Amino acid sequence: MPWLKYYICANPWIYELEHRMVQQISTQMDDIGTPEEVAGEARTIISQARQVRKTANRLNIWSFVPHYPFPPPNRRWALGLQAGGGAYPGKFTLIVHTTHASSEAKGSTEQFVLSNSCALPIYRVMLWYNNPFHFLTGWVEASVSTGMPSQPGKKHGGEHPMWLVCAKTRQASGRDSFTGSGMIDAFFDYWLPVFVHEMRRLRTLKKLAGHPDAEKMALAIADHEYQEVDSKDGISAPKKILDRKNYDAKDTLTEFQKAAAKNDANGATGEQNQAASLLIANSLMAVADTRVGQAVARALQGDDLLEDGTVLDRATSAAAAVDSRIEGITGK
Repeated sequence: MPWLKYYICANPWIYELEHRMVQQISTQMDDIGTPEEVAGEARTIISQARQVRKTANRLNIWSFVPHYPFPPPNRRWALGLQAGGGAYPGKFTLIVHTTHASSEAKGSTEQFVLSNSCALPIYRVMLWYNNPFHFLTGWVEASVSTGMPSQPGKKHGGEHPMWLVCAKTRQASGRDSFTGSGMIDAFFDYWLPVFVHEMRRLRTLKKLAGHPDAEKMALAIADHEYQEVDSKDGISAPKKILDRKNYDAKDTLTEFQKAAAKNDANGATGEQNQAASLLIANSLMAVADTRVGQAVARALQGDDLLEDGTVLDRATSAAAAVDSRIEGITGK
C-alpha cells in the first residue's frame, strides 16, 4: 500500500498532481424511507460491529466491506477499516480516519460538507497523505443524496463523492487501471447495487418484524427492485433492467454468491465449511449474550480506554507502581 500510494498515486516528483473529483451515487432508495431512515440503515451495515448471524453471512461474501465503528462518547471520529478483494493475491485491508455526522461529543456536531447534492451526511472519510495504509489521498464523504441537479432519478441514493489528489494519467485515473481513482469509480458502480439490495432487504425485515414469512418477503422485494447502472465516466445512469431475475444470473450479487461457493469448495464441501463456521460463530455469539459477555461489551464500548480514570489508565498506573516498588527493592 505505501508503494502504491507514494510512488504511483501521489508522487509529486514524477507526476503533475491535481485535484480530481469522483462522484458515485447509487440507484434510488426513497422507497426505504426518509433520509434519516436511509442513513440509519446504512449505519446498521457499516458501523454496527455485531451483526445478526444471517446478515453477517451475507456481508461476508462481498468483495468490499467498509467498517466505520461508532466512536466513544468523548470524540466524533474513529479509525475505520475497508476490506476488499475477492481472492488472493488481490485481497487487501485499508485503514481510514472517519468522522460520524450522527455523533455528538463535547458539544460538537459540526460536519462540514462539500457535496451540493447531499440530503443528509453520514460519514466524512479522510485519506490523509501521511497515512500509508490507504493508497489514495483526499477528502471523501458518504451521504444520502438528493440526486440533484444532474441525477434526479437517484433520490435518496447513497452518494460517495471523492476529492482526490492524483495525476490525470491513465495509470492513476483510468477506469481500466488497478492502481488509482478511476478503478474506485468503476468498482463502486459495480458494488453499490449489492449494498442497496441489502439496505432494502434489512429495511423490509424491520417493517415485517414478527411476520412468519418476513425473510422470504424481504428477499423477494429486494430482488424485485434490484437495479444496476451503465458504468462510465460522468453520470452512470440506471439501467432499464429491473429485477434480479432479468439479469440472467449475471448480476453482481449472484457473482458474489458463486465466488463464495467456489471458495467454500476448496478442500471441503460448501456445506461442511458453512456448518463449521456457523458452529464457531454461534458459539462465540452465545458467549457474548451472557451476563459476563454483556459486561465486557459495556466496558469495551464505553469511554475511550486510554482516558484518565478508565480501565487501561488504571492498569497502566498499577503497573507503574509495581515497577517503582521493584526498583526501590532491587535498586535497579
